[in-house]
Amino acid sequence: MVARAAGLRRVVGTAAYAASQLLLIALLYVTYSLSRHLAAGREGSALTAAGHVWRLERALYLPSEATVQRLALHAEFLIRAADWFYIVVHFPSVIVLLLWVFVRHRRHWTRIRNILIMTTGMALVIHLLYPLAPPRFLPQVLNVPLVDTGKVYGPSPYGEGSGGIANEYAAMPSLHVGWSLIEAWAVITILRHRARWIAVLHPVLTTMVVVVTANHYWLDAVVGSTLVVISIVVLDRVRRLWAQRAEQAEAERVEVERSEGKRVEGERSGSVPSEVVAPCPRRPEESADGRSDDARDSPEVAAPPR
Repeated sequence: MVARAAGLRRVVGTAAYAASQLLLIALLYVTYSLSRHLAAGREGSALTAAGHVWRLERALYLPSEATVQRLALHAEFLIRAADWFYIVVHFPSVIVLLLWVFVRHRRHWTRIRNILIMTTGMALVIHLLYPLAPPRFLPQVLNVPLVDTGKVYGPSPYGEGSGGIANEYAAMPSLHVGWSLIEAWAVITILRHRARWIAVLHPVLTTMVVVVTANHYWLDAVVGSTLVVISIVVLDRVRRLWAQRAEQAEAERVEVERSEGKRVEGERSGSVPSEVVAPCPRRPEESADGRSDDARDSPEVAAPPR
């Protein structure tokens, strides 16, 4: 009966914890989805920033997104596959990762969850502070021959105007690349089989997809990856500091319990710990003639003659 009650409490506790984590992830998704409304009225700034980013990439001698896309356009099936990948893989892949970690590798859950939340939070702040139109909008600003593959070939993640589920002016940073990097890092750090390194292909393929479909710049991928690295380093440092403080607190607790145990044991046995017992002065013994040993051993001093 006791074992059954304990098992029931464990199941209820796990279900409650799972529900709380699901609510947290749902809140993150809602915040991510609603951020598109905050870009309303900032289209001009986003298009201006697109021209700046394009010129900066050329100054850094990065490959032209237009050149990469032009090569891919020779194979229409690749473009359609890239469009489907951009839509289908992004959210489902992170959901699969979270379920896999929570169910099969629970001890890694907090670490993966916190990195995902911190990376997404920093990305959303940048989205709001620096609206950026993706490369597919560049023909409106510069003479850049880029194609909106989602609109021309389909499918597109964006509805008419800005009626889709995503913020069209949140190119910097790329959460497609950032999340894919988190997923690859999680698989590599959790598993131990050599095949885990295949996961590296996921962020590489995602980067190529977002560039070929003209949804992101190279710099979007760089910034998204940088946010992931910052999250990993900072949270790992916090975890180590927390563990050190916990170890110090545990050592202090054990020392206090040990000292308390010695004191209680001494009281029960009627003895006092040696460190609190003051040495008693030695009382000199007297001999039969009434003098002490010290007085007897000292030489007698004759009285001066009168």
